[in-house]
Amino acid sequence: MALIPGFEYDIFISYVHADNESETFEEDGWIDQFYKYLDTKLNKHSRNIKIWWDSKNLDRSEVFDNSIAEAIDKSAIMICLYSRLYPQSEYCKKELEHFYEKVAKEKIGMNVGNRSRIIPVFMSNIPHTEWLEKLSGTSGFPFHDDNEYGDPLKNTSPQFGEQMIQLRNALVRIFDDFSKELPEIQEPLIVEEEKEKGFTIFMSEVNDSLYDRRDGVIAELKEKGYHIITGDASVGNFETHDSITKDAIAKSQFAVNILGNFPGRKIPGETQSRYIQRQTELVLESKIPQLIWVSRDADLNKTDSKEYRQFVNGLEDATVSSKKYEFVRGNEGELAMLIDDYAKQLQEVQLQKLSEKKSPDGAPIKVLLDTHTDDFKQAFDLKKILNDYNVDLIFNPEDGDPQENIKSLYANIGEAKKFIFLYGNETHKDWVDIRVKNTLKKLMDYDRYGQDIFIYVTPPEKDMNSIKVAQNPMVKLVDHSHNNPLDDEVLQAFLKDLNALGL
Repeated sequence: MALIPGFEYDIFISYVHADNESETFEEDGWIDQFYKYLDTKLNKHSRNIKIWWDSKNLDRSEVFDNSIAEAIDKSAIMICLYSRLYPQSEYCKKELEHFYEKVAKEKIGMNVGNRSRIIPVFMSNIPHTEWLEKLSGTSGFPFHDDNEYGDPLKNTSPQFGEQMIQLRNALVRIFDDFSKELPEIQEPLIVEEEKEKGFTIFMSEVNDSLYDRRDGVIAELKEKGYHIITGDASVGNFETHDSITKDAIAKSQFAVNILGNFPGRKIPGETQSRYIQRQTELVLESKIPQLIWVSRDADLNKTDSKEYRQFVNGLEDATVSSKKYEFVRGNEGELAMLIDDYAKQLQEVQLQKLSEKKSPDGAPIKVLLDTHTDDFKQAFDLKKILNDYNVDLIFNPEDGDPQENIKSLYANIGEAKKFIFLYGNETHKDWVDIRVKNTLKKLMDYDRYGQDIFIYVTPPEKDMNSIKVAQNPMVKLVDHSHNNPLDDEVLQAFLKDLNALGL
């Protein structure tokens, strides 16, 4: 199913086949390039987005092809790659007409919110007066240069990248509008009883000065769908408090302890034990992951309790090998976001372990292919080879935003079992080094050791000894820098390592 409920495809691409003819033998046609970049951009928003386009050059006779009509019927949005040849194509005009006819039968009309479901992408500088009548009233995206005639933008130009981002943003807004206008076919909302079975966070007791901060964090987390259990500071004796707290911890998948300058109230009947410290200790005794947070501005020298001061300092000073928790000093305004980030990582690990239990023996192993934008063409060549051998591939080319790049990489690490980093342009050796190191660190965070990481080295020829990160025993080099095309012996060994040959 597509991202938009009720449709099999989110987007249908309508184009003239002649516009996809390459001017050189070395590169793909313009339509091929457009599709690859659009698909890659949208995949960074959601992997559920489905695009239909006639990549196999189906026979387009005067008889409207049934498979094309069926694909249009199952699509939510149409992108028209509008060239000077487009209005001359009877077939393209039939596609446009068929989309209009099928939309007329649907509950939702041609416009979603204030946006049209038909999106023109202009490959040439065509005056508005020369557009087909059914495109009047729509706004499009210029993918042509500034010349009077207007030639299609090259995918290596900054303008192409800028327009692709604008197109991606517009499509994402349409996806959001669809979700608002089609509530009847969306998944049912989670009822409160079911929500409590979801991801649960235990938030321990805090001192009086931090109550408002904790309540604000809890409200933000609940809006994100988390179920929160708070530590109880009203229990009148030590044994009952421990019993209730342990039960709350047992129902949780993650615990957060917010510590400040002051130790808070004592448990009645106890000379030393306090609710805050005791609840932190009980989580430490449990098996669930724990975040211990202290404000960056906190000064423990202000507390009169020597025991509490030693307790917090001991948590902060513990060696990495002995820790079963994360200790963070941070800003109060970032606390909810920090907890959300940790919780998402834990959910990724849980989903991965669950999928490993459910996956039948012999199920394909997901492989991540990561590449710098400058090496996009070589990465697509490798992607095609791996697809031919049915490798279950996650393609993750770098985007323009470094923060989004890292988020995308980390999200894919949770799903993949093997990792390929393509090293083509020699100026990107440091980029490859950083990406591999980030992956190694993340795998260690997930307690995933012994998983294969490959650096796939393409021309120009390179010195393999200069790739320092390859000295890590988890990293393997695939040297394709001396050979073009890829040597069959190297390829077969690589596929065997990926389990693509079923060996």
